[in-house]
Amino acid sequence: MREFASAYTPTPVERRWYSAWLDAELFRARPFSGRPPYSILMPPPNVTGMLHFGHVLNITLQDIYIRWHRMLGYEVCWFPGIDHAGIATQVKVEQQLAAEGLSRQALGRDAFLQRVWQWKERYGGIILEQMRALGISCDWSRTLFTMDESASNAVREVFIRLYDEGLIYRGKRIINWSPALQSALSDEEVVYRPVTERLYVLRYELEDGSGFLPVATVRPETIFADVAVAVHPEDERYRHLLGRRVRVPLTERWVPVIADTAVDPEFGTGVLKVTPAHDAQDFEIGQRHGLPILVCLTPEGRLNELAEEFAGLERFHARRVVVERLRELGLLESEQEYTHNVGFSERSGEPVEPYISDQWFVRMKPLAEPALEAVLDGRIRFHPEHWVKTYEHWMRNVRDWCISRQLWWGHRIPVYYAPDGRYTAARSEAEARQRLGLPEDVPLEQDPDVLDTWFSSWLWPLTTMRWLADGVTEDTPELRFFLPTNLLVTAPEIIFFWVARMIMATLKFRGTIPFRDVYFTSVIRDERGRKLSKSLGNSPDPLPIIERYGADAVRFTMIYLSPLGQDVRLRIEERTQDIPSMEIGRNFANKLWNAGRLLWLKSRQHGCAEQPPAETELELPERWIRSRFAATVEATTDALRSYRVTDYAKLLYDFVWSDFCDWYLESFKLSLARADVQRQQQLCCFALQLYDGILRLLHPVMPFITEELWHLLWERSETEFLTTAAAAEAPPSWRMPQAEEQFALVQALVEEIRRLRSLVGLPPQQRAQVWLRCPEPALYPLLEEYRWLIDALGGCESQLVRDHQQPVRALSGVVRGIEVLLHVAQELDLSAELQRLEQEIARLERLLQGTRAKLSNENFLRNAPAEVVERERQKEHNFQQSLDALRQRLSALRRLTDREPDHA
Repeated sequence: MREFASAYTPTPVERRWYSAWLDAELFRARPFSGRPPYSILMPPPNVTGMLHFGHVLNITLQDIYIRWHRMLGYEVCWFPGIDHAGIATQVKVEQQLAAEGLSRQALGRDAFLQRVWQWKERYGGIILEQMRALGISCDWSRTLFTMDESASNAVREVFIRLYDEGLIYRGKRIINWSPALQSALSDEEVVYRPVTERLYVLRYELEDGSGFLPVATVRPETIFADVAVAVHPEDERYRHLLGRRVRVPLTERWVPVIADTAVDPEFGTGVLKVTPAHDAQDFEIGQRHGLPILVCLTPEGRLNELAEEFAGLERFHARRVVVERLRELGLLESEQEYTHNVGFSERSGEPVEPYISDQWFVRMKPLAEPALEAVLDGRIRFHPEHWVKTYEHWMRNVRDWCISRQLWWGHRIPVYYAPDGRYTAARSEAEARQRLGLPEDVPLEQDPDVLDTWFSSWLWPLTTMRWLADGVTEDTPELRFFLPTNLLVTAPEIIFFWVARMIMATLKFRGTIPFRDVYFTSVIRDERGRKLSKSLGNSPDPLPIIERYGADAVRFTMIYLSPLGQDVRLRIEERTQDIPSMEIGRNFANKLWNAGRLLWLKSRQHGCAEQPPAETELELPERWIRSRFAATVEATTDALRSYRVTDYAKLLYDFVWSDFCDWYLESFKLSLARADVQRQQQLCCFALQLYDGILRLLHPVMPFITEELWHLLWERSETEFLTTAAAAEAPPSWRMPQAEEQFALVQALVEEIRRLRSLVGLPPQQRAQVWLRCPEPALYPLLEEYRWLIDALGGCESQLVRDHQQPVRALSGVVRGIEVLLHVAQELDLSAELQRLEQEIARLERLLQGTRAKLSNENFLRNAPAEVVERERQKEHNFQQSLDALRQRLSALRRLTDREPDHA
């Protein structure tokens, strides 16, 4: 039997057990094993990604449910994987090439892709290795990369099927365009932030020479692509001008004045310039009114030949030059500051350009309708439920999905173009010729673009289970056994980009839902409410934190602090990048370890029987803790089933720390001291059996320390693991409300005695004299039987009294009708103690006054760093708490003297 260390050292324990679990293949799933299925899909992190605390929370939640169901006897499978992250990965490799003085264009497509694969083999997937530090129990043998051949076959087949059904089409649309990356971006790759620019009012000359129409815009450089000006149909100021024409400034083009309800009459002048090629709303207006589309910007973000003398100017430089020319010509009526949200490329950082382009799209409405119904009819449940409204709003207003990207890294679009302009989707060039009716000698060209990364991600429930892995086979053992999966844990910001699309794809191609429950994780923020970000210096690397506190401590703390549907606030030391909140989990792990070591020492000292005491021989502490354990099993099970995971953690924390350690183990030690050898061994058996149940309850959230303790306390074989042991159980007969009520009375009496002791400042080693006056005869037997426990835990010698006799100098309290009288010894100089308390109260009042003066100073609140202000508020709270306690003690001591109160 290994020695039980006096202190828990997490790192070596974690490494040893994770290796042991992997060697024993405990995480490998075996479909049709005879056990019921339970499965989770890991949201695939980007191949370029590094672990952050959003991942820590997400994968800990998933691992809790995987481990819990494994212990419940399910055949569990957690499907891991990694996303090829088209834009992010291409940017990484291009940066690497630039450092070598190379470019992808110089290399050519094939050589560039070879470099990307080399980069992926060397650096890709680091995040999965980092995740192992948290002890997650995925079936690593099923790890899927979205560019693997099996996934690529499915992606190609889905594109062709949707194309053949008319659900994929090529068309012109406004897309998010990155001039720097020369590619379309998904909405998810655009970050919006407020920008203060200038709002210009331009003069558009009326054709009849009667004046000008004032048009407000922040983008005067795009006037060269204006095809109309629009007003609201009910705007009385301009109704008489409808159907007239105006001249676009700096051009000789005349455009119509039209009416459209999309125009906001309250914004600017109430007149909108309509530029369908460079604004999403303008594009919709143009479609409704049959307007032409003019493009005045190049893909590089420069004005083109349509701008004539301004051609070649970069878009933002062009804005300044165009405004200056408008001013010179008297066509700039006014300008003012204007703050609005502008989209920026998440990868390259420059403002995104709304741009008309030939792209590939998926028709979403036919796919969205059944996907919406699956959530509204309850087949798929969201947690928290309020996300259903958000989902419904998006699905009812869904727009077609632009799936083409002007990149080289990704799934290349399986479309082939003939010299005559015709094209088709096909599995190969040969099939394309057959579809187009062309002979073998006619050259075809494959579309150079690749598919949006999300196009492979929306098939994740299918490709992870080998659907169409060979391009043909649609039925696999995994799909038959594990689909629908049970739970998806994900961030709410990708509810549309990923969650909704997975529901659509799985319903479309398998006729079933992809998952039954969706848990939307909390947003992690610092104490100032800012989202964690490397650029803000408030996003520490989790690996040093795990090394410092232990994986179990980090897992437990993150769950403890993350209630369903609420943001998580973490205090982060920016200088050291430490997270002091992790002490919650570390202290709890140490408490659990110390409790286990105490039981180990006692069982070695006294021996351990094979059976606990008989039911009739259990005393109140045993009946109480067993009932509390049964209640905790029931409550934690209910919390996990309803996805109240923070409640699960807090229930366990309170039970283990307070009920088990602070009360039961103290009673256990006292019981051992007054028991014979046989009962000592039976009590050790009882305590160890209960502790075994605690380890089983905690294992899903704290797998390493519980596995270690389970092996230290019992001589387990090398093939036995808590990871695959049965979950904690408690038969209904263990619930004993009467025992809980009786022990609660003992606890309340002990706590009252301790309170009275503190009021007179009795040192811990000095036993107090206590009288317990009980008006209810029915309670006498309980109080008499367990007076030894009250005395030992309360540090006193008590006696039951039935009359009104009491000591002359006594403090009193009442607990559920029982009067508690604590005798104050003559040796205590009440006068000196009163004087000391008054002086201490005066000192704290001065400190509190100074702190409050600071906090009422507007200059201090405005100029001091947030952490300094927070420290002052904490000081105010601490001073007030201390004052309240001292004043309570002062009041109690005064009641023992005839001295008149002279302190408020």
